[in-house]
Amino acid sequence: MPSIPAAAFADCDSLTSVVCPRSIQAVGDRAFFQCRSLTSVTFSHEGEGFGVLNDAAFYACSSLQFVALPATLCTIGPGAFEGCTSLTHIALPAGVRHIGSDAFLSCRSLKRIVFSPALISIGQNAFRGCSSLDRVTVPLTAVFLHAFPVTTVVVRLPPESMRALQLWYDAIDAALAHKRCRHLLYGWLERAQLRLGSYGANGAARKRDREEFEGDFAHLL
Repeated sequence: MPSIPAAAFADCDSLTSVVCPRSIQAVGDRAFFQCRSLTSVTFSHEGEGFGVLNDAAFYACSSLQFVALPATLCTIGPGAFEGCTSLTHIALPAGVRHIGSDAFLSCRSLKRIVFSPALISIGQNAFRGCSSLDRVTVPLTAVFLHAFPVTTVVVRLPPESMRALQLWYDAIDAALAHKRCRHLLYGWLERAQLRLGSYGANGAARKRDREEFEGDFAHLL
């Protein structure tokens, strides 16, 4: 079966996890609509031609905490993760170029999202209601309007710097498998900061980022 049909598992409250094989190339509109017990979704990293996650695919999956998206994904449809109130973080594959309107609307627990350097557009209200999203880094080439809460700090960087940031996140992901690697984690942080710009003579911004970094990885150090 190359695709999951529209509304195939809609309102299936007994479904707790989904693992999609590499043969899956599409997820239909509202495929997992309001699967309130669903906690994790894993797509094969090497999905064959999986390009679009369709509209409202995981709408109101209020228990969803973990999502691993296919590497070939390029578009996240409108409302794809709207109302996923337990989702705290998500890393988008490097090829994601378009994020539809309302894609992550009201994901109030979302604290971190890693955007692709290839990102071109973010739809209106894509992250509205994401009250825990304090700061995001978006490539200068991406176009968006009213996509984020007014309280979210939006940092714009050239795609080249975004690629450096992506390498840093990839390194952090690798480090998570090796607990108590304090010196390695700090080394990655320092190198990322040096690549991403000046932090001023007094080092205030560097100190702030170090404090935030310590907080984010306190459970590992």
